[in-house]
Amino acid sequence: MKRTPESMPDDRAGAEGAILDHVRRAGYEPLSLRDLLDGMRVPRSSKPLYRRAARALLESGRIVRLPGGSLGAGESRLARGRIRVHPRGFGFVRPEEPGPDVFVPPRRLAGARHGDSVEVRITATDRDGRLEGEVVAVAERRGRQVLGVFRSRDRGGVVQPFDPDAPGPIEVPGAFRMGAAEGDAVEVLVLRPGGRDEPPEGKVVNVLGRLGRAGVDTAVVIRRHELRTRFEDDASEQARRLPGAVPAAEAAVRERFDDPRPVTIDGETARDFDDAIAVSEIPGGFRLFVHIADVAHFVEIGSPLDREARARGTSVYFPDRVLPMFPERLSNDLCSLRPHEPRLVQSAILDFDRSGEPRAVRFADGVIRSAARLTYRQVASAIEGIPAEPPVPRKILSMLRTADRLREMLERRRFARGSVDFDLPEPRILLDVEGVMTGIAVEPRNRAHRMIEEFMLAANEAVAGHLERAGAPCLYRVHEQPDPAKVEALAEFASALGYRLGADPERVRPEDVRRLVDAAEGRPEHAVLSQVALRSLKQARYSAENAGHFGLAAPVYAHFTSPIRRYPDLALHRLLRAHRRGDRRAVARAGEGLEDLAAACSKLEREAEAAERELLEWKKISFMKGREGDAFDGIVTGVARFGLFVQLRETLAEGLVRVERLGADRFELLDRRMELRAERTGRAIRLGDAVRVVVDRVDPVLRRLDLSLDPSWAPTPSGRRERTPARAARRRGGSRGSRR
Repeated sequence: MKRTPESMPDDRAGAEGAILDHVRRAGYEPLSLRDLLDGMRVPRSSKPLYRRAARALLESGRIVRLPGGSLGAGESRLARGRIRVHPRGFGFVRPEEPGPDVFVPPRRLAGARHGDSVEVRITATDRDGRLEGEVVAVAERRGRQVLGVFRSRDRGGVVQPFDPDAPGPIEVPGAFRMGAAEGDAVEVLVLRPGGRDEPPEGKVVNVLGRLGRAGVDTAVVIRRHELRTRFEDDASEQARRLPGAVPAAEAAVRERFDDPRPVTIDGETARDFDDAIAVSEIPGGFRLFVHIADVAHFVEIGSPLDREARARGTSVYFPDRVLPMFPERLSNDLCSLRPHEPRLVQSAILDFDRSGEPRAVRFADGVIRSAARLTYRQVASAIEGIPAEPPVPRKILSMLRTADRLREMLERRRFARGSVDFDLPEPRILLDVEGVMTGIAVEPRNRAHRMIEEFMLAANEAVAGHLERAGAPCLYRVHEQPDPAKVEALAEFASALGYRLGADPERVRPEDVRRLVDAAEGRPEHAVLSQVALRSLKQARYSAENAGHFGLAAPVYAHFTSPIRRYPDLALHRLLRAHRRGDRRAVARAGEGLEDLAAACSKLEREAEAAERELLEWKKISFMKGREGDAFDGIVTGVARFGLFVQLRETLAEGLVRVERLGADRFELLDRRMELRAERTGRAIRLGDAVRVVVDRVDPVLRRLDLSLDPSWAPTPSGRRERTPARAARRRGGSRGSRR
């Protein structure tokens, strides 16, 4: 029976049923969500409900998104990810692709153990969108090694795992403690998994050091994420055989770039210098020179160094050390653009008119001598007329001021086309000379950061566009259109804070997201709204097929500017050079297996990011140890039935205020408004609220921070808060180290 608008169900379960009936009927042809709802004659007032219903159906696999974005009927969906097994027997699978966790009942584990990589079939979803499934295959065993902290007990001890979801603690008999002492970070081999009434038992196989000492937390994270810490012997040997200096014969046949004089601009603690810039004025506009260390000259495809770099995919940066993609002979010497030393580069020379529109581009094998190693802070001070220390030479200063004018043009043009910038604060861990953490600094971005960002973006776009127009193979950096269901969730979230996305989730544009974030500029909720907006977008990835870059509002984009620390950039250097030389065999060789390479590099990048993020969070929590009882200002970043998540402004550490610590009143969760409201007084605490909290307990092992509300702080009365007009958004770029 065909439904009329008046007969459409007005509850979540009914809406799901109506959608399923429609897509399963005979003769249905896949449609976009917008056309589907129009075809069902869903009233405009009911469309938000039906979009939420469609989101739940997609997550459960009962409908599927087909190529091109249309929707069709689906069977049970498979997902792959790591399983966390609770001591009580049930588990949760965190899918590799962004999405909610899948609950697995004890009888559906199929022999999977904690930490295994599994395939899970999604079998059901409840009214709140929570997924349930069953393990259908164990793809990879995690192994029986567990990392944790050793606690002495009589002659033996127990190991408390660092993973909060791991079963534990693990009993260690005296004969198996292997010299571990109280508080040591250890690796333990699980000899007996344990059961419902008995703990697991294990043997210490590696002592990493006393927890709290410099570098021990880094060592734990490296082991947990199975990162490479040493180079294979053949790669190290090849690095030792590299020339002691840039070959004079090679430098002699390359184009020299001495005027304008190139400079490197990096952070004070930067560990590699693989890009240099210079800018000059030309009739009607500007000429930008972006010089990138020519790693491809020294590393041939298939060589030991190349195989090692491909296996790593990326350098991994921790506060106290770096795991480089290449040995120091390359990363800190031959391919480091040191001042006043000749270095081989691949150069992009870009001409722009005075509005920032590109006019011409060419590429060259070059040789440069960097005129100076400058820092962001030094350059920003100099171009703003503030005395810099050390001072910037006058001739270089003139070039930098020209560069800043070009930066402004490029920035204005990029924002005009709709590019999104999430100017989220990034903490910097401060260490003393022995590597012991002394503090956390949250530093604002300055004009020098933004300058380098704009120039690197311009070079990346230019290379990708050049290869795209020529029909040559290219390893693209793509950022696809966001999932409409996630955009709908973002719109609901924004509405709860008093903001409006104002865009069709099926056809959202980058500028729609940017306007939403800009509307909260200068208000306490700006950071949390930016974070949620960022999470609503898809992850950028590598691909052999161009799909554009949503976040940058760029039709074509690739990574070219960091071949010393990102393997895709090295691959792109090879493709560009082979194409420029018209070497078809070299183009074919460099372009072999690009799709497999893209998938591998995307996966390695995500793993590196997870390790960097884990250590940063660990250090932030550990730094709070000893500050129990202190009060801090913070912002509410999450609301749940069991309490509030609060991020501290001073350190950006996040902790939990449990609902029982909110006071004597009973608090009710209002999902749509994203707030906890007191039943008796009606006073509410909402997402994005500024609060003052007290640190109650710090657990560095499980990385947990327990908070309570400061008695001097009181929540606002219920009801939508008033909003003042948002300030004009400040335009800032992301860091060069970002993984756009």
